Amino acid sequence: MTSSKSLWAAPLIAIIAGCANMSTDPGTGSTRNTLIAVAYGTVENEQQVAMKPNYAEGSIIGGALGLLAASGYSSGSQALGAAAGAAVGAMVSKETAGTANQFTIRLVNGNTVSVVTDQKDVRIGDCVSVEQGDHANIRRVAATMCNTPATHPAYPDMHASVQSDSADCAAAKQDLLKATTEQAANIGYKKMQALCGN
Repeated sequence: MTSSKSLWAAPLIAIIAGCANMSTDPGTGSTRNTLIAVAYGTVENEQQVAMKPNYAEGSIIGGALGLLAASGYSSGSQALGAAAGAAVGAMVSKETAGTANQFTIRLVNGNTVSVVTDQKDVRIGDCVSVEQGDHANIRRVAATMCNTPATHPAYPDMHASVQSDSADCAAAKQDLLKATTEQAANIGYKKMQALCGN
């Protein structure tokens, strides 16, 4: 096993071969005190796609798009209030002009994953964390996360820092999901953008 593949000894994530779906432990959630599965990889491709409920098969839906999709299409997720959902949808549409970014990410174990998101600060060549609990997120991280083996003495602290940021992001998304007014959604959306970027 190469050192890059050994990086996968630590994260709590299972990758299915190919353009994979990610699954997490049953207890994985998105509150501050629960674990978020975090994977690292390098962005290999970026393309714009039209925003729609049914994104490319096998893609992870991240950012606010993931919240909107989950609230509209998953009975297991909390739904945004009608006013808040409309407000978030309008904000996302305004910022993206009706398109989303689809990123192809080569994970450190050699597999690839496709992420469709409204996030704009990720570029080809970036090292990113792919974070999944109840909802997904990607963010730019230090390049060392894509080339430091899990056995390296510095790895646990670096990984813990990313997981802490991921938990803050997940908590912000949960707060946004609880919004019942347009004003609360507006505040929650800005907080989510601040905590879920790099």
